[in-house]
Amino acid sequence: MKTPSRPLLHPKRVLLFMLVLSTLALNSCTVLKLRYDAWNRSVHRSPDGVLAHARPSSQGEGDTALLLIHGFGDGPHVWKAMAAELANRQYHVRAMRLPGWNEPMDVKRSVKADDWEEAVVQEVQALQKEHTTVVILAHSLGGCVSISATQVGKVHPDGLILYAPLLRVSSARSPILTTRQWYKIGSCILPDRMILESPFPDHVVRATPRPRTERDPFIPVTLYDELYTVITRVEQQESRTSFPVRLILPETDRVVDSEVSRAWFQRLQAPGKELHIAENTGHVLPLDLDPVVESDRISEWLKAKGIMK
Repeated sequence: MKTPSRPLLHPKRVLLFMLVLSTLALNSCTVLKLRYDAWNRSVHRSPDGVLAHARPSSQGEGDTALLLIHGFGDGPHVWKAMAAELANRQYHVRAMRLPGWNEPMDVKRSVKADDWEEAVVQEVQALQKEHTTVVILAHSLGGCVSISATQVGKVHPDGLILYAPLLRVSSARSPILTTRQWYKIGSCILPDRMILESPFPDHVVRATPRPRTERDPFIPVTLYDELYTVITRVEQQESRTSFPVRLILPETDRVVDSEVSRAWFQRLQAPGKELHIAENTGHVLPLDLDPVVESDRISEWLKAKGIMK
């Protein structure tokens, strides 16, 4: 007679595992807080608390306005090279900053997913008052927020250009479990005031990764909750827009799951769609793409789709 084998996920083993993780998390809180304080002393903030290099900007003249939206842990400065090139081509270029990013930790902890969407809505509406045409260019988290806001009709741009939209976090750098599984575990054991630090540099191929003082690598646990809130919204929405959409994916992406973005794009019902795979690029496409070449492609696409004459 066979002796029944003990289940791998025995309740006592699970409890022990959770206790070990909880102990490690609590010990990490102090270390990460000290690391954040040291990093915070090394950066320069404007009087309102925003990192000086990450303030929103507007440049260029023209009837067509381009709203540039950054990604998770980043800021409007990621668009610096592309924004300057587009402004030289008679576009009005607005690089916005999503609420919370590049701000002090206490501000970050108060931000909700609705704040990101509302900020995009306000920026688009402000541009529409002054310009005949408004197109959104959005990277990573900015792409996910833009999709969520446009698919439910909160905002109505004339076109949407997406760069590696964050519709699912890649598990390429996640040990043992998927990133979503680790998030679910972390949401059970990590204290809300815990600060997490991204150990990874910019995922770029052509460009030089930026120093940590030019990024926003320290993120409270609560912002991961808001990230997954937006991702879940998009998953539950009907994939439909009333305007053309252009999707640019990098050749390799260890941050975002490109296959999920492809699947969303295949389902998308839109009056015009274009998919472009950018060779020799990583996730941070605003840095990796040649600004002259990409600006040419943007202008050609806007004209081809009748968005701009």
